[in-house]
Amino acid sequence: MTDDPQLYFADDGNPRSARFDDIYYSLQDGLSETRAVFLNGCRLPDGWAGRRHFTVAELGFGTGLNIAALMQLWASHRPAGGHLHLFSVEAYLMPREAAARALASWPELSPIAEAIITRWPPQRRGFHLMTFPEWGVTLTLALMDVRDALRQWDGQADAWFLDGFSPAQNPDMWADDVLSAVAAHSAPGARLATFTVAGFVRRGLQAAGFEVSKHPGFGRKRERLEAVFPGAVEVPATPERIAVIGGGIAGASIVHALRHYGYQATVFDIGPQASGNPAGLVTPRLDAGGGAISALFADALYAATDLYAHLCHAAVLARGVQQSCGDARDEARFAKVAAQSDFAPDDMQVNAEGLRMARALSVRPPEVVKVLLGDAVVLTETVVRVETGAPVYIVTDRAVHEFDRVFLACGDGIFDLPWAEALDLRPVRGQIETAMAPPPNTQPQAWGGYYVPMPEGFVFGSTHIRGDRGVEARDDDRAHNLDTLRAVLPEAADRAAGGTESRAAVRVTTRDHLPVMGEVGSGVTALSGLGARGLCLGPLLGMAAVAQALGVPSPLTVASAHRLRPERLQAVHSH
Repeated sequence: MTDDPQLYFADDGNPRSARFDDIYYSLQDGLSETRAVFLNGCRLPDGWAGRRHFTVAELGFGTGLNIAALMQLWASHRPAGGHLHLFSVEAYLMPREAAARALASWPELSPIAEAIITRWPPQRRGFHLMTFPEWGVTLTLALMDVRDALRQWDGQADAWFLDGFSPAQNPDMWADDVLSAVAAHSAPGARLATFTVAGFVRRGLQAAGFEVSKHPGFGRKRERLEAVFPGAVEVPATPERIAVIGGGIAGASIVHALRHYGYQATVFDIGPQASGNPAGLVTPRLDAGGGAISALFADALYAATDLYAHLCHAAVLARGVQQSCGDARDEARFAKVAAQSDFAPDDMQVNAEGLRMARALSVRPPEVVKVLLGDAVVLTETVVRVETGAPVYIVTDRAVHEFDRVFLACGDGIFDLPWAEALDLRPVRGQIETAMAPPPNTQPQAWGGYYVPMPEGFVFGSTHIRGDRGVEARDDDRAHNLDTLRAVLPEAADRAAGGTESRAAVRVTTRDHLPVMGEVGSGVTALSGLGARGLCLGPLLGMAAVAQALGVPSPLTVASAHRLRPERLQAVHSH
C-alpha cells in the first residue's frame, strides 16, 4: 500500500503535503506552470510529430495535473495512428476525492480530468494499468518507491518530467542513483524537464550523461532545467500484418490490445475454448507468500476488472466473490493475503466464511470475448503448421498466409502445434454444470470448485483431470461436481440434482502453474498456460504480449515478465 502524503488544502484552496511541507503545483497557476516547464521544456508537441509511438515518463504523479495537460495536448496534436505511452511514479497516492477537487480548478481539462478520476487507482502497491482508448493513451502508474519503480519498468522514455517534491524537502528522489536510472531508461535524443536548478540535481544529470541547460523559470522561480540525452532519435519499424491464433480470452485480449495500440489482426479460431463457459469468475491466485507472483495476479486483477467494468459491463454478472475456508490453514493463509500491500485494504477482507474478494467479478465469458474481439476478421480455417521467420507463414487446410507477427494464444489447440512439447505444456480437462433453476444463493463463491449464480440459473464445477483432452460430457464428472457443490451449498445441489447441462473444455497449464508469455521463434509470440485464471490474467498479459512484440513499454513489472519467460520451461524440459 502506498503511504499517506498527509495531504491538506490550504486556505488559498491549493493542495499541500504535510509529509514534505511542499505544494503540489504553483500557487500562481499550476496548469500554466505545467505547460511552461514540462510540455514546452520537452518541446512538445513537436517531439512526437510523425511518431507512431511516443513515451513520456514522470517522477511525481501527484494530482495527475501534468498527465491531464499532456493528454489534452496529445488529443489536439496526435499524429495519425499515434499512441502515447505514459509511465508515472507515485509513492504517496492522494485519495480520489482530493485529486478530483484539485483538478476541478481547471474546467478546460474536465473531460480528461474526469476520465483520470474515474480510473483513479485504489490505495495499493504495484503497477496500475489505466487505458484511455478515446485518446490513444496508455498510462502505467507505478505505486511504489521511485527506485523500485525504475528497476521494474522496462521502457525507454522519449521525454521525462521530473516533478517530485522539492529537492530540499525530498532529496532522496533526486539522488544520483535515481538520475542514473532515469538515464538508463532514456531513448536516444530524449528530452527532460524539471522546475528545479538545484546544483546537485544539475550535476547528477550531467554525471548520468545528460546535456543540461538553464532556462527562464515560471512565476517566482527565476530558472528551470532542460536536458537532452545524447543520440539520434530512432523510429523503429512496426509490424503491419498481424495474426492471432486462438479466439478465447487470451487471443481476444491480444486482439483488443492490438486495437488499443492502433493495429488490426486476423484471428484464426481453432476450436472451443474454456472461455465458452456460460459463466466464470475473475479471481486471482491467492499466494500467501507474496512477492512477484502475488504482485502479478494483483496487477492482473485490477487491470481485468477495470477493463470489464468500462468496456464489457453488460457481461458482468456480479461484483465480489466469497472464497470459502477449506480448513484451519486457510484462515491463516487468507489473513496473510488480506494483509498484502498488492491489494487495497477493502478489496480483501477476512470474514467468518473465509475471504471476501470485493474486487473480483463473475462474468459471462462468451460476451467478454465477443466485445474484446470486436470487428476483427475471424477465420475458421484449420491451422496445419506455423513457419517462423520473416515473414511468418501460417499454413491452413485452405491456404498459406503471410504475416509480420503471429501470436499463439490458442488454448487446447496449441497441443496440435510443436510448441506444446517444447514448452512442456499440459492439458487439464474441466467439466462444469449449468442448472436452469433459481439460484438459492446470490453470492458467487469459490472453494476447490466454484458457484456462479445467473438470472436464469447457476453454473458450478469444475473438474481438473490432468493429461486429458476429452471434451465430451461425462456422468462421473457431473456426479463429482454435484458432490463438491453439496459439501458447500447443499440447497444448490438439491436444486441441480433434477438435471444439468454439462460442458467440458481443456485448459492449458505449465509445470510451475504460471503462464508463458514471450517470443518462441522469429516473429512468433506465445501467450499460453493461463490455466483456470484466464479471465483474470488475459487483459494484462494480452497488453504485455503485444507491448513486448511491438517494442513499447510493458504494463508488467520486470519481475513478473521474468517469471513468465518461455526460456524457463524450455530449459527445464531440455534437462
